[in-house]
Amino acid sequence: MSLMNEDLARAHSRQLREDAEAHRMANRLIVARRMERRAARAAQRARRLAAAAVAASSRV
Repeated sequence: MSLMNEDLARAHSRQLREDAEAHRMANRLIVARRMERRAARAAQRARRLAAAAVAASSRV
């Protein structure tokens, strides 16, 4: 009986570790997507500023 309890405890611990790892992976994906959107917005702002600088310098 005690071996069955130990097996159940190991299985439960393994499941908890797997769930925690899945949660960490999901969080990393969320953070990566957020950073990707932030970088895309920064690149768009840089392009707009560069275009504005070119337009301003051509007016002079």
